[in-house]
Amino acid sequence: MLKPLVLAADVGRRAVRTAAKAPGADLALARAVVAAGRTVPAARGDTLRPDRSRLGALHEQAADVLFTANPDGAARLLAATDVARIDDADRLERLARRFLAVDEYEAALRLRRRAVDLQPENPVRWGALAASLRRSAAGGLVRDSVAGLVEGPVAEEEAARRALARAVELAGDDAEIRFELGCLTFDQGRTEDGLDHLQGAVARRPDARWLIEYAHRARRPHVLQLDRALDAYEQALDRAPHSNVALRGVISAGARAGQDWPRLWAAAMRYEASLRRGLARRQALAAELEPLVTAAHLDAERAETIMALLSHAETRGTRLRWATTSLIVLRLQFAGRLRDGFALRRRLAERTLDWLGRSSGGHAGHRQKVLAALLALGREQEALELIDPLPWEPDSRRGRRQLEKLRADAQLAAGEPGPYLEYSSQVRSEVPLPGEERMAALVAGRRVAVVGPAQTDDQLGELIDSYDVVVRTRFQAGFVAENAARLGSRTDITYYAGRDQELLAAEGAAAAEAGDLALVVARPLSMDAARGLLGGELPEWLRVARHDFSLCYHGALLGVPRIVYDVLQFDPAEIALFHADFYAGSQAYSAGYWEEQHIGFGPYSKMNDVIASHDLAGDFRFMQAVAATGRLTAHGASAEVMALDLDDYLERVEAAPLFG
Repeated sequence: MLKPLVLAADVGRRAVRTAAKAPGADLALARAVVAAGRTVPAARGDTLRPDRSRLGALHEQAADVLFTANPDGAARLLAATDVARIDDADRLERLARRFLAVDEYEAALRLRRRAVDLQPENPVRWGALAASLRRSAAGGLVRDSVAGLVEGPVAEEEAARRALARAVELAGDDAEIRFELGCLTFDQGRTEDGLDHLQGAVARRPDARWLIEYAHRARRPHVLQLDRALDAYEQALDRAPHSNVALRGVISAGARAGQDWPRLWAAAMRYEASLRRGLARRQALAAELEPLVTAAHLDAERAETIMALLSHAETRGTRLRWATTSLIVLRLQFAGRLRDGFALRRRLAERTLDWLGRSSGGHAGHRQKVLAALLALGREQEALELIDPLPWEPDSRRGRRQLEKLRADAQLAAGEPGPYLEYSSQVRSEVPLPGEERMAALVAGRRVAVVGPAQTDDQLGELIDSYDVVVRTRFQAGFVAENAARLGSRTDITYYAGRDQELLAAEGAAAAEAGDLALVVARPLSMDAARGLLGGELPEWLRVARHDFSLCYHGALLGVPRIVYDVLQFDPAEIALFHADFYAGSQAYSAGYWEEQHIGFGPYSKMNDVIASHDLAGDFRFMQAVAATGRLTAHGASAEVMALDLDDYLERVEAAPLFG
């Protein structure tokens, strides 16, 4: 859906900008967009989350484009609106939804309060008010998929809970109310209670959208209830077999959890059957592939046969759908056929480019996908030409930040760190975040050692301790002390992955409170989880990283590359890398770093994320790009591995004990 929506949105924006140049036309256009909602109501009087017809969904998309493309008209409409004199609750809701589209949170809240005054016995009005109270005013933070943590709304959580409680009183144990309560409870940090409310709601009303939203929360890194997520994604796919989001959720959750390949393949076949065009040819190809992909042991001969069948079918114009092919990529890689899997993923990247094209129509998410696909194919120069200079003039400051971030990351991937340093400095000055001043004081202009957890023979502890700042993954005092000759004895900064938030709140917090650490860093997507686990406040020793590298084609950067990316933004004199062999060594982690069951791939292993949620080839190319800037120096086993070319590196990983 992304490509046609982007192109249509671009046409709409151009038309609005042209029409709005006439005197008074911008206000008339804004009024017309809101008034048009009367023919396709945003919500009926007896439901909070209405099922939208195709016409209703189209209206919502068009209205968002037309309203956001006309900010002057929206502002003039807001100034001309006397909320106290509006006696139509449906009209108030249409206005609220439109103003939310342009981030006028306080205006939407005023409108919904007025709607409650008019219809105090209508649970829908209280539910809408609760939603606005969760986004009541500017001045907070939200996570943007491109730019990371950016300015957004703040929440009046207790007031929202009271409004939702009133909706419960009026509607009883209604499925929709319970779903809203589950979202609010989960987002306040009461994870298990929130999931239970959501599960109860979808049991009564198994709507595909609800099931997907529930599953997304169940699989978040700090939750990782993967079987729960998998069941919900499968139910969503049963009800919406055309849903690419549902199938990709099934594949991600299933590959990280039980790795029941026949079950995942069956889901992919339901998805394939939802597209009639070319179905007979695709089903014939799938029938040949099924015994190979679903085999308990996928050996070299079976893997070669899979690749040959796919190549032969493609020459005849037959391809399985993108998401189904991505399942085959994971199956090959978990079987130790990394190079075959990455060759197939590069073909997926080429398909992404063929489908999306290069005309992003002012849509940063579209441009992000195009740039990520080009980098996956090693076409950095083409990526730069599509983002530098900025390809369009954004409608908002957030839109500009998205493009600037994409440009900075593309430049870094091409070996030029300057734009990333400049971008990071600018956003820190505009919207300071807790812990950033302390991080800058520790890192800027200093020599930083980044120490990974790999098992190597390097005895570099003395050299590591000679650096100004020592950074480690997941701090463990006993583990460091036992391995001081290899790993050094000091730790100044430690990073925790999203899945390790409970460890952060336990061992990381204890070490920081005792003065053994200067700073603990969590990922951007972990902000709410960290706050919830730490009693609702962020202590001075905790920093939530602002942003991640935005141009990964599959997943996000793994731990050590992510740390290097984050440290780099503070302009250190040098980053030195130790004990990170990127899974090409004798074992994944040093003895004692993780429990025995998590040092290789297999059902429910934490190691599964390395393949299911990340991209070893992309990470390796990223690290070599950073080394090319002159800002990163690798030592010992890290230097040996980073000197390899990509194919030799992947061959080394394939031979590692990870695959058993």
